[in-house]
Amino acid sequence: MIHKSFLTISLSILLIPFSFSCQSETNSNAQQTTEPQSQDQAISEWESQKYSMFIHFGVYSELGGVWNDERVEIGYSEQIRAHGKIPKEDFREVASTFNPVNWNPDSVAVLARNAGMKSIVITAKHHDGFALYDTEYSNFDIIDATPYGRDIIKELAEATRKQGLDFGVYFSLIDWNYEHAVPISSHNSDSIPPQHHQFNLNQVEELMTEYGPISEIWFDMGKPTLEQSRELKEMVKRHQPNTLVSGRIWNDQGDFVVMGDNVSPDFRMGTLWQTPASMFDETWGYRSWQERGNPQEKALEKLKGLIKVVSNGGNYLLNIGPRGDGSIVEFEKEVLLLIGGWLNKNGEAIYGTTTSPLFEQSWGTVTAKPGKQFLFLTNPPENGRIEIEGLRTQPAEATLLADPSQSIRVNQDGDKYSIDITELPETDLVNVIVIEYEGELKFIPSNTIEASDGGSYPLTSENATDYHSLSGKDYYSTKPTVVKKQWFILNPGKESYQLIVQYPQNQTGKELELLINGEPVNLSFDDQAEMISDRKYEKKIIEINLLPDELNKIELRLSDPSNPHKALAVEDVELVLQ
Repeated sequence: MIHKSFLTISLSILLIPFSFSCQSETNSNAQQTTEPQSQDQAISEWESQKYSMFIHFGVYSELGGVWNDERVEIGYSEQIRAHGKIPKEDFREVASTFNPVNWNPDSVAVLARNAGMKSIVITAKHHDGFALYDTEYSNFDIIDATPYGRDIIKELAEATRKQGLDFGVYFSLIDWNYEHAVPISSHNSDSIPPQHHQFNLNQVEELMTEYGPISEIWFDMGKPTLEQSRELKEMVKRHQPNTLVSGRIWNDQGDFVVMGDNVSPDFRMGTLWQTPASMFDETWGYRSWQERGNPQEKALEKLKGLIKVVSNGGNYLLNIGPRGDGSIVEFEKEVLLLIGGWLNKNGEAIYGTTTSPLFEQSWGTVTAKPGKQFLFLTNPPENGRIEIEGLRTQPAEATLLADPSQSIRVNQDGDKYSIDITELPETDLVNVIVIEYEGELKFIPSNTIEASDGGSYPLTSENATDYHSLSGKDYYSTKPTVVKKQWFILNPGKESYQLIVQYPQNQTGKELELLINGEPVNLSFDDQAEMISDRKYEKKIIEINLLPDELNKIELRLSDPSNPHKALAVEDVELVLQ
């Protein structure tokens, strides 16, 4: 490869007004640029962010979804070069007119902060191969191919950190400009030839070494080999150990799972995860002819998306698509600020929260912090009364989060809370009730296991709560996988139980870990156990101690934590406590 620095180029080779009472959080984030963290700290900070800005910006923004004076209505507008069948030479000519003089990185970073977002992730390089930074490995970048001539990634990184936000980059694993890459396809899940893989390594290394701390790197598309995915991740971690790698590096090498575009799971997740959300399902990049509708309605739609994701333990990455001149679409700015205004009053229920055992209710969803449950009324009932079953904790206080002076009466009848919401103010967005209590939350899950007639407890796939990840080699092969099973036993009749495990012959060699109220028990499936039927073994494990007259939590997972996305695959395994 010939470096660009030699002049000969060879292309062969994510509370004051709008500050969200986050002064301490802002300072903490700002310190990340100078103070070393542990990987656990980096993971914890990323997970607590909950809400971030995604930006799709590039040469495609100049076209706005139009080619040869006609709308390109197939696919996303950031992929217009493929869907519009634009020749490489013509697209490079478009780049020669790309001059985003209205792009203001400081304004973008302030908008993200005022919107309540905790980081910014921008498309450093999308599928078309155009880089928004000064890469030494191609002249198809913002410095060499356009009249703009300024490093957008460098300037936005500095502006973002100045606002106390984290900064991340998107990098496409496919490249329609690089001559040694697989040509444009209809699916974008293309293999990565060795020369292209080295090209990717070189360009990613630039991002990891020349642009300061990167909170996350958001890979996308392609179909790398396992070795290629590992090599990319190892290179990233070598330069920045605390940069989180997205699951779209594929082959189960990501630090966090990325859901499908605009997809929020209807099941429990058991790994770090994120939903990427576009302002409009039809596109991520700017589309000049997009029907935008009512900003208040769009703000409610995206706020409900944020709430659903966060209540299930995920992070929400909401995209904007600037125009080709760099300006932010006014509609998108208004939507973000409407959500930001809501977060200014209700952010405590979002940032740094965990999932609640109450999870999803018919009237909405719930998040939690120590001593608090936050109830999001995303679907308030017409009768003006919400109910929660299974709660045994006496509430100390309940208020409207946006107006703590408004007390709310909670009636407790046995294991049920009944809350009258008829006096709550009307809102164009979502009301949040915060219930405060002392000590631990005592909650009885609806799927608590009852003892059999003989007093034993069967732990099966049918009576378990499943926790998921995603596993696969590319966008189309990646599927939900069960990575953990969970059971609850209430008030067992005795303290000591014998654990009996039955498993088929094809499960021999599997190593599992059972957690009994947090205490680990190793389960090793071998062929030395008693054969009880054709191709099925039974093995008695050590005695298990449960807490009498208490709720006991039992979890099953793989012993080896190196691949948190790998399927547990124990549907044909039976566990019995007797």
